[in-house]
Amino acid sequence: MEQRPFGRTGLRVSALGFGCGNVGGLMVRGTHEQQVEAVKRALDAGITYFDTAPLYGNGLSETHTGEVLTELDAWDQVTLGTKVRMRLEDLDDPPASIRASLVASLERLGRDSVDLLQLHNTLRDAVDPSGGSIATEQLDAIAHGMQALVREGLTRHIGFTGVGDTTALHENAASNRFETMQSYFNSINPSAGHAGKAGPGQDMSGVIDVAAGSGLGVIAIRVMAGGAMTAQEARSPLASPSLGPALVAGDTYEVDISKAVWLESLAKDLDLESALELSLRFAISKPEVSTALVGYSDLSQLESAIRWADRGPLSADQLARVLAVA
Repeated sequence: MEQRPFGRTGLRVSALGFGCGNVGGLMVRGTHEQQVEAVKRALDAGITYFDTAPLYGNGLSETHTGEVLTELDAWDQVTLGTKVRMRLEDLDDPPASIRASLVASLERLGRDSVDLLQLHNTLRDAVDPSGGSIATEQLDAIAHGMQALVREGLTRHIGFTGVGDTTALHENAASNRFETMQSYFNSINPSAGHAGKAGPGQDMSGVIDVAAGSGLGVIAIRVMAGGAMTAQEARSPLASPSLGPALVAGDTYEVDISKAVWLESLAKDLDLESALELSLRFAISKPEVSTALVGYSDLSQLESAIRWADRGPLSADQLARVLAVA
């Protein structure tokens, strides 16, 4: 498995990541035996980046991931990122709230520290009175609270989730607040990596290039559009039955399924197995992407992702065909 630089963190991570979240569901609702088998296979394949969060299964993802990595004695083989989501009441004292969240995550993981702590809120240009999202003017206090945990030794690095208003994303990507960025990036809406190629959705205007240019490691998320890239409404038994509100304006699950039907046809024209292969290899075709995160429901999905990642980026001609559709 290709290992890529993770921005200025000094770490290297696998081009294909292991998503432990609620969308795929394996590390939330799978059996312990299924989880051990999948993580062991991922490690054997060279997958080194694992992603979790307190919100995934109300802490179950962190608990299960920690248990499995400990059982396999694999902590020295992986880079693990978890997250903190700020609520309205947390904004009264961001450092204390962030610390309390991370300490609880560490208890579930069974660790004294993590490699990466990421802000898990949507970013907006203006303050949200409900506290559901974070405005640019609120980020300094939050970042300072997260940086204090680096100094304390509870996390090695800090990052943010790059969803929200395009101007807010660009401002934060260009700032020195954080070291990594999660970025919504797939072949239905590639605009985070290819400005203007947004399909029916929000144009994120090449924010991946802005982040990478500022030395940030980039984690591509929703590479499979939350499962819509199957071009089917049916979902795997362990997968989340609902994705909730769209992460990116205009890219609803229903719209994404309809677009995936076109990509499925294009994939066949390009001699690829499916739109799923197309979308994963499209994501890793962007050199500035450090790791492309995929959430798994079962071992067969993981095996497919490993096979496709091992085939490497799309060719220049294949990439141009995908961008033409977008």
